[in-house]
Amino acid sequence: MMSDSESAVRATEESRGGLKYELVLAEPADVTLPPKLTTTPPKCNLSAEGIKNKLKAAEERRQFLEAQKLNQLSEKRNKEVEVNQKKQEYNSIFMEKAQKDLEQKMEEKKENREAFINSIKEKSRHHVRHAQEVRQNKVANLVSSG
Repeated sequence: MMSDSESAVRATEESRGGLKYELVLAEPADVTLPPKLTTTPPKCNLSAEGIKNKLKAAEERRQFLEAQKLNQLSEKRNKEVEVNQKKQEYNSIFMEKAQKDLEQKMEEKKENREAFINSIKEKSRHHVRHAQEVRQNKVANLVSSG
């Protein structure tokens, strides 16, 4: 066996004329692996009471998780209800505003239409008066000249 400070060189010929060198620093030592840590708890004798306690704890965990899920779902539903209420409020406000705007525009159009009709009537009256004056002047001219 070789000591730690010794090393040996072995040379062997390969085909194609090349040489192959192996450098051996030391013989392999016996390596002992550290003991593995157990990941599972050591087995112990469980009594009926211990099993019942573990089952009870598991049931409590399950109920707790279920209660959390139900709570989250109820919070989500409440949030959806709030969002829908806000949406309805915004829609109703928008509809009221749109209705007011529409009524105001219709009132303006009605006033403009009435004003337009009144101006046409006034022009018509003026035209009729002017036509009567022209006829009266024509008749007066005919009577005075004739």
